[in-house]
Parts: sequence; C-alpha cells; structure tokens
Amino acid sequence: MFSRALLIFFMLAATVGCATTAKQDAASAGEAAPVEFKTLPVDALRTLAGEIERQVAEGNREPTLTSAEGLVVDTPEIRQAVRTRAARVELVRTMLNAGHAWERRNGRLWVLRTAEYKTSTTGRQRDIDAIMVNGENGDRWTLYEGLVNANKLRGGALSALEEIFFEARVKHMSAGQKYEASNGEQAAIVATQ
Repeated sequence: MFSRALLIFFMLAATVGCATTAKQDAASAGEAAPVEFKTLPVDALRTLAGEIERQVAEGNREPTLTSAEGLVVDTPEIRQAVRTRAARVELVRTMLNAGHAWERRNGRLWVLRTAEYKTSTTGRQRDIDAIMVNGENGDRWTLYEGLVNANKLRGGALSALEEIFFEARVKHMSAGQKYEASNGEQAAIVATQ
C-alpha cells in the first residue's frame, strides 16, 4: 500500500514538474502570453514608444514626454527610467555592436554568453555587463509598469507594451545588431543602401 502511494506521488510530481518545466522553457525561448491589443490605444502607444525610443537612442537625458491621445506619460518614474536609459545607451549600443547582446521580443536586452564573448572579455567586464543589462531591463520594466499604472491599462497591457516598445527599439538599431525575429530565432539588422 505504501509503495503504491509512493508511486502515485512520484507520478503526480513528475507530471506537475514537467508542466512547470515546459512553461519555463517556453518563457525562456521568448514565447510570451498572447498579446491583447483589442482594449488598448495601440496607435497612441506605438507613437509614444517610437518617440521615447528615439530620445533614448539619441541619448537625450532631458526627454520631452508628451502624451499621445490622452495617455499619461510624464510621471516621475517614467521620466527617470527614460533618463537613465538615455544615459546608458552607449553601453547598450557597444554590447549590441560587438554581438554580445540581443533585443528580445519580451522587451528585454539579453547577453549572449557565447565562447567568443567569454574569450574576448574578462570576468570583471562580464560582471559589469551583467549589472548594466540588469539596470537597463529594470528601467524598461519601470517604464512599462509605469505606463500601465498611470493609464490604468488592463488585460495583457504589459505584454503588449513589451512588444510595442520592442518594435520601436528595433527601428533604431544599427546594421549587424541582433534581435529576436518573430519565429524566435536570432536575426540581425541588415544595412540599407
């Protein structure tokens, strides 16, 4: 009787563990929950994201945050997140240009821990890069969450913002910089002539 109960317990644990692992694998592969655009002012958010990402790409530490179609934008949290991102834009650009990082569809910057990255950098530099990427992703999260809270957005808004800002950010990337394509694979910006 005890062995039967033990067998059932292990089978149940394995089933739950496999489901959890599958969800974690999907999340780490860049698959996001379906983005809900129906209830959001998508055009206004795309305009706003384009303007914010332009100012960040230019390194503008005193951004002009103008509301688009009634969106609340100019909050202390959002302003500080944009300022800090603009201040570190050259560090992000350097990592992207070197091929050591890529932009993911989930709105975050990821370090590519390749053999080339490990041999071309020191442990100290990799630690500095990790802190910089963590700060960049934290500021992006503050921006997304600040917009959700200030505008009382609901139902998939965070995922939608991540996607919208990712699309805006890719437009400001340089040739050779890597990003996540719609199929989840790495792609690189191609030089235009």
